[in-house]
Amino acid sequence: MERLRKAVKRIKDILSLYCLRLLGKAANKHFSSSPILLLSYPRSGSSWAGKILATSSQLAYVREPVTQPYLKRYSGERPVFMLNDSHADAAVYTRLANEAFSGVPSLHKGVVDNKRDFLPYSKTKPKKLLIKEVNPGAARFYCTHYDLSLLLLLRHPAAVALSFYEMGWLNKHGKLLKEDTQLDEWGRFGKLYGMFMADAVEVASRYQQSKIIRYEQLVNAPEQEFSDIFKHCNIDTPDYFDSVIEKYCHAKNDVSSGYQTQRDSKLTSEKWKNKLNAEQLASLRKGFLESKLEFYQDPSDWMV
Repeated sequence: MERLRKAVKRIKDILSLYCLRLLGKAANKHFSSSPILLLSYPRSGSSWAGKILATSSQLAYVREPVTQPYLKRYSGERPVFMLNDSHADAAVYTRLANEAFSGVPSLHKGVVDNKRDFLPYSKTKPKKLLIKEVNPGAARFYCTHYDLSLLLLLRHPAAVALSFYEMGWLNKHGKLLKEDTQLDEWGRFGKLYGMFMADAVEVASRYQQSKIIRYEQLVNAPEQEFSDIFKHCNIDTPDYFDSVIEKYCHAKNDVSSGYQTQRDSKLTSEKWKNKLNAEQLASLRKGFLESKLEFYQDPSDWMV
């Protein structure tokens, strides 16, 4: 009975989103200019950061409107890859991105945060789109094709690697590194993370409307750091921001599934220090240092 109830609810969700898509295209729903793109590597805390930013009534939040349909509907092989015009999936990716940055809601589960934000005939003040995506290899594409504000989120590669390992993704992801190397799966991940994020940082450093954010700074001083992000994006800090921080940064929830956004954020950010052994860290750092990413280079960043 429970499975039937969930199936009916999912059908209703899809139908409502489908109607929103049709209405949005017909009525040309307008959002305020310059959408915000929150971009990171997968498993870097962007869902958590996105949910906190989405508490602003001035933002309409969508979670991976390009990546989710690309992977699930169009059989994309992987979420992270260097996107350019010669890539086999460039046309599909561009079409999905065009819809996302036009404010056309995706039908995929979990992408649209609040359906009311996409009602085409709302009399409320137009909101600004907040788009969360997880392919740093597409940073140049996004900044070239769309007028946007870029928030580039970095996280310690050891924390990201641990999350990939716990999800069972580490070995498969390491195969993205095509070059011949003696690095093991940890080293390969470190090098890949560094390569993709170094390219994204270069794009952000040359793009006027950008801000580079470190996850560790967010969790250590969330009130100040998120307030600075709101100010950078010309968005008012929510009136109830203290309770937002308490809910998303200081919760004592179980985070074993890896997808919770309400958590003790500082505790989870340092989990890698206790979970990874010296050999894993050394291999990860060796691969990472072969990249040109300027962050996390100091030995003290690695407890060395």
